[in-house]
Formats: sequence, structure tokens, C-alpha cells
Amino acid sequence: MDIDADQLLTFLVVAEQGSLTAAGHILHRGQPAISERLQKLSAQVGEPLYRREGRGIRLTPAGKALLEPSRKVRAALDDAAQTIVRRRRLQGAALRIAATPTLAHYFLPRRVAAFQRRHSDVLVHLKGSITDGRQTAYGDWDLLFLEGHLDRRHLPPHYIVRSWHKESIACVVAPGHPLLGATRVTWSDVLRYPMIWRDDGPGVRETLVAELAAHGLDAPFRLEVGSVDAVIAAVMAGTGIGFVAQSIVAQRPDWPIEVLTLPDRAALHWTLYVAAPEAPYQSPAVRSFLALLLADVTPDNTP
Repeated sequence: MDIDADQLLTFLVVAEQGSLTAAGHILHRGQPAISERLQKLSAQVGEPLYRREGRGIRLTPAGKALLEPSRKVRAALDDAAQTIVRRRRLQGAALRIAATPTLAHYFLPRRVAAFQRRHSDVLVHLKGSITDGRQTAYGDWDLLFLEGHLDRRHLPPHYIVRSWHKESIACVVAPGHPLLGATRVTWSDVLRYPMIWRDDGPGVRETLVAELAAHGLDAPFRLEVGSVDAVIAAVMAGTGIGFVAQSIVAQRPDWPIEVLTLPDRAALHWTLYVAAPEAPYQSPAVRSFLALLLADVTPDNTP
């Protein structure tokens, strides 16, 4: 049975006001329109809901039985309306972000903090343990940040991928490294020393492999580690030469390392990408965060 919520709400106002005239003032409707709705509701119930008494009305047993369910309908509709308002204003909403450990640790916190200053009622979930898009259930997350290119084959059809930050890559060595005193450093000079690489996949490594290939050089895999901090630890221990994002180095002045000027340094840039639902599928929180993210024109050395 289809029940018209408007008929129930009209009945409830009439019952609470005690007359059709008083209900008409609240509902901004004439008595004929109110009577029509009540007649249709009575027809569905199968018996009268009220009887007239003077200028007012008295509820029948059927009307009294319908009173509390009608109040619950009104409360549910009011709650739904408030939920819609809060969602449109980003109040009580949630933003779920999945990212690689490097991006979650060094690139996203400042941007999440800026978002929360504007939208303090939005609950942000940031998961920083993703290394591959295939590990992620896209229905559980609103935005996905990975290093390097995202494999679109693993994305739902309504997701898009776009770049959001271009980052310089720094070559880091331990203090006192022989190349620090060189007048001009070539790739051949760099390759004479052990190179410390992130494990397979991250964009910095992809960029460097492509750059070396462009010079007809092979990338020697001498030491492979699992994180940026592990790269720096190996560099500080004197194990070899490492490559990390320039802005990460800028954030960690406590690291006892030196930045080596590379040949053709202008070519060494790392583009970061985000996967997000297409505009029609974005929540207000997602739209607001993406607007903040894509409007951020922060220089490379200030992530």
C-alpha cells in the first residue's frame, strides 16, 4: 500500500490544531484542499479519522491510532531534511583518503589541515599504507593518492585520474661525499657510486629510470629499500646515493645529508596524481577538498 506522506502530515496538523481552519493557517492551504487530503487518507484507512464538533474536530479511534505513526513520519522527514542541509554545508560529513606512506606522511597533512580549518565538522580518515591501487576497495575511499601513474584498469568506470602536484627530485649524499667537491657532475659520475632505490613502483624511481634510459644508461639496482626514511638512513650511513622529493628534504633540516646538483636537473620532476569520482559522483566534501588541492600553487619545496 502506498501512503502519501503529505496526507499524513496534513492529518497530523489538523489533529494537533483541533480544527481545519487553524490547520489551514499553518499549512497555507484552504479548507477544500485539506478536506480532500483527509478524505483520501480516510479512504485508505477504511473508516473516518475524525468527527466534527462545533467549529473543531474530535479524533475517532482510527484517528487516534494513526496519530503516533504520523508523528514518527514527521520526525523522520525533519531528520532527513537536516541531514541534507548538513551534507550540503559539509557538517557531519566524512572524507576518506587512501594514500601511499610517503604522500600520507609528507604531502597530505598540510593540505588536510587546511581543509579542516575551513570545514571543522568534516571527519577526515587518512589511510597511509597503500602501495598499489589494486589493494584498495574503491567503494571504501573517496580519494586515492599514489606515487607515479595510476593504472586505470583497476579504477571503477566513474573514476578519473588527474595530476595535482609537480615535484622536483633531489639527489642526496652523505656529508663529505667526493662528488660534492666536483665542478660539474655527470650521470657517469653518479653511476660510479652505489645507488639506493625505493622498492619497485614509486614515481621517483620511474622518473630516474626513464631519465637514465634517455642518456643510454642502465639503472643499477645496488640497494633497494621500502621507504623514504630508509633511503635517507642508508645515505647517512654512507651506503650510496639516494633520490627523494625535494620538498621532503626541505621538511627535514635535521637530516645530516647534502643535496648534490645533478646534470640536466630541470628534467627531474615527479608528477603526483589523484584518482577521484567524476563530478556527478562526488560528495560535497570531496568537491571541496579537490578544489583546495588543485588551487594550491605551493612551490615545489613547500609541500
